[in-house]
Amino acid sequence: MAKVERSMEIQAPVEKVFGYAAVPSHLPEFWPSMVEVKDVQPLPNGGHRFGWVYQMAGMRFDGTSEDIEYVPNQQMVQKTRGGIDSTINWTFQPAERMGAGRS
Repeated sequence: MAKVERSMEIQAPVEKVFGYAAVPSHLPEFWPSMVEVKDVQPLPNGGHRFGWVYQMAGMRFDGTSEDIEYVPNQQMVQKTRGGIDSTINWTFQPAERMGAGRS
C-alpha cells in the first residue's frame, strides 16, 4: 500500500487550526481537487461521517469518510471508502513541538 506524508506549519494556535480542519465542509477550501462535501453527520466520538466528491486527472470519485479516531486539538483518523479507499491520519501539534531540534 502506498503511503504519502505531508506536513506544514501554520502560524495560528493549534486549537484554531484543528477547529477549522475538523469541520468537513471546510475541506474543499484547503484540499486540492476536493470539490464537494455533503451529508455531514456528527458522530458520538466528536468526529463526523460525510460524503465527498473528488476530481483528479479529469476523473470524478465519490465516496464517504468517517472519523474513526478523534482527539480534539491532536488527531483525527479518517477511513474513506468509495472511489478512493484510504486511511488519513491528521495530527496537530503546536509549532514549538514541530520545530524541536531544528536550528
